[in-house]
Amino acid sequence: MSSGSIIDRFRATERLPSLPSVAVEVLSLTEQPDCTIEQLAGVIQNDPALTARILKVINSPLFGVAKHITSIKQASTLLGMRKLRIMALSFSIVHSVSPREERGAFNYDRYWRQALTAAVAARLLAMHTARSLTEDAFVGGLLHNIGLVAGHLTAPDLFAPLLALQAQRGAWSVDDEVRVLGVSHAELSAELLDVWGLPESLTDAVRGYRGAEASERTPGAEPTLSRLVCAGVAIAELFSGEAAVADIERCRQRCTALTGIRAESLEMVLDAVATRVQEIANMLAIQIGEPMNYERLVARAHAQLNVAIASPEKGEQPGRRRRGRAA
Repeated sequence: MSSGSIIDRFRATERLPSLPSVAVEVLSLTEQPDCTIEQLAGVIQNDPALTARILKVINSPLFGVAKHITSIKQASTLLGMRKLRIMALSFSIVHSVSPREERGAFNYDRYWRQALTAAVAARLLAMHTARSLTEDAFVGGLLHNIGLVAGHLTAPDLFAPLLALQAQRGAWSVDDEVRVLGVSHAELSAELLDVWGLPESLTDAVRGYRGAEASERTPGAEPTLSRLVCAGVAIAELFSGEAAVADIERCRQRCTALTGIRAESLEMVLDAVATRVQEIANMLAIQIGEPMNYERLVARAHAQLNVAIASPEKGEQPGRRRRGRAA
């Protein structure tokens, strides 16, 4: 299948999710050279639901602010205009693509669990390795696979084989996406963000995160946004289901290589992910099912390994899970 088929529909269809009016206003305002942060805060405050979502997330343990933030004006002082803009756009988008009524065959719970886990993990990693990119990392993780929802809504006929694979084996892989659609979820997501006019730095990070491991990180240098998103997605993949001991170790190695995070800090991140994901899901009123707890994940992996050692012919061989789990 040509890669242009679904991309062309993205650009032409009326079924593509549209940006909420507040997001359009935010984009229009911030493109003006004389835009002030007070003006931006004023636009956001006109949407009470968006204001509530932003304040809930900023005041959550994930962000760990010292003083309770009660207004968008206070939030703007804390975040600055660029970060506030990105958060406002992202949370507007989350609301616009969340199912209202008929959920159909698309597994929204799995989708949002993957997206939120990647977002939370990327932000936690950034807190230890690149503090200037913490909010960007959260948003990059949140939107890294949003093209899946848009693709499903835009071209349900093209998406049908992926949903069939999901029904058969519980998920599909990135290789399946490329084989069926001609593009990966990262390319679809970047195309959607580009159509919506989101910042180029964010669009590029989403488009390129899957190739972030191809080049070596300069020792001592902060990781790029694409590397943080890639590491966040690696953790989300680990937390997506059963994992062998080798899968856990491989994820640790990938995160270290991508971000330079220290081993003890990485364990803190992995321990905190599930709790923070559930908190954010509750705040955004998103259903995600039950996120996997890291302690339980590790315990199951070691139990599986013990069974394999005791009964090689019955136990599952460790490290066989396939990378690139997409949905």
